[in-house]
Amino acid sequence: MNVTDLLRLRRDNGEPVRTLVTTGLPGIGMSVVAARFSMDWAERGANKDIQFVIPLSFESLWSFQKFQLPPSKEMSIMEVIGHYYQGFGDVSFLDEPDCRFLLLMDSFDCYLDTLNWKKTPVVSDSRTAAHLDVLIVNLIRGNLLPSACIWILGRQAAVSNIPPEFIDAVTDIDGFSDEMKDDYLRRRFQDENLAENIVSHYKRRPVLRALCQQPFVCWLAATAFQRCYRYQGYGKHPPRITPFYIHVMVIQTNRKLQRYCGQSENHLKWSPEDVHRMRSLGKLALTMVKKQAWVFSQQDLKEHNLDTKEITLFSGLCTEKVPLLGTSEPKQFCFIHPTFQEFLAAMYIFMVFHLEGWNVLEEPSRKLFLSKVPRAAESAVDLLRCVVKQTRGAPHMDMVLLFLCGMMSRGNHNDMLRGKLFQAPAPQLAGLEGTRKLQELEEARKLLEQESKCAPADRRANLEDCLRELVQEDE
Repeated sequence: MNVTDLLRLRRDNGEPVRTLVTTGLPGIGMSVVAARFSMDWAERGANKDIQFVIPLSFESLWSFQKFQLPPSKEMSIMEVIGHYYQGFGDVSFLDEPDCRFLLLMDSFDCYLDTLNWKKTPVVSDSRTAAHLDVLIVNLIRGNLLPSACIWILGRQAAVSNIPPEFIDAVTDIDGFSDEMKDDYLRRRFQDENLAENIVSHYKRRPVLRALCQQPFVCWLAATAFQRCYRYQGYGKHPPRITPFYIHVMVIQTNRKLQRYCGQSENHLKWSPEDVHRMRSLGKLALTMVKKQAWVFSQQDLKEHNLDTKEITLFSGLCTEKVPLLGTSEPKQFCFIHPTFQEFLAAMYIFMVFHLEGWNVLEEPSRKLFLSKVPRAAESAVDLLRCVVKQTRGAPHMDMVLLFLCGMMSRGNHNDMLRGKLFQAPAPQLAGLEGTRKLQELEEARKLLEQESKCAPADRRANLEDCLRELVQEDE
């Protein structure tokens, strides 16, 4: 449905909705949807029955409470609105029963206090001062400003904590359709030839085309390809996809550090805990790939020493599955796209090999008896040979092989991940550094080409893509 029609939804009894929740994958564009609604209302006359649209971002409310409001300071909801919109003057008109207005509350996941839905005292007077947590709960309950429409946008793992009896309707943002992707890319560039080249280029990789459903990935593709097309001869070969997945991982992690950890944009630093968490997430991803499962549970997270809130809410790489209405099934989670699970699995394989020299896919040596320590890999080609062998008859490992080849490209593991997953300067990678680099790359190329000769057509295409991820250096 069109965003301008959201407030026309009805409850089961036919009455207009009061409290609407919208969710979606990280990076799907919830804040953009909220801004688009406000612009349509302000400039194009949509929803004329709404007299005021008052954005109150949970991100700004959290920042206000944590960094500006003294702990003992309490405010009324009218004072909060007046603080953000001083041009309103006296906002007592919002109490009038015939005043129809919208409180647009974006980024619910950024409000990091736990809201107590059962024990929070009732506040129904808009002039009563209370803690910000109390005001938010009573707004959503409908005790405060009952004539207001409340639109809450946030990640599923956050909004699922709101009791369903306080929600009238739930919507989910699908992201860009195929037509919207092309339209966005064409509108972005005044140079029509460049725009058409980029539209044609990203479609050459079906995986990238699917991932561009997320608007910020579409923006990422536009930005990267615009830069690449400055070089003469670019576009001859299909694009590599591993750099895009690395960019998404880095951007989402940096975004987490800014939004939830309070780091400034110019001083972002991945801590050892961030690196360890990413490694554990990759291990979970590999476990799920081996099981050929794309949904995991809180128990799966616990077994991999991962915090549910940290991974499903803050990481930007996973999401909580939207439950069926009327069901009380245990919470389930998944990665933002199935291929992201495969990428993180490959990242984990590479990371353990890169830092410790171990091949996590090999069975433990018999000499180690019951030890769970994996076998050492002599070189990157040894590791690659092992994964190639495992993909025979196991198509669910094909994308893991592709991403592993991409991670072995120096531009990816050394340039893009240095100072993040890997220390700066990056440690030497056996077989892909020093004097043996060309020899090992040639051996890896021959390995993939030889495997391709006897592979069926669909697997042959993937092996050709693997070779491109390993050796192509045009991004």
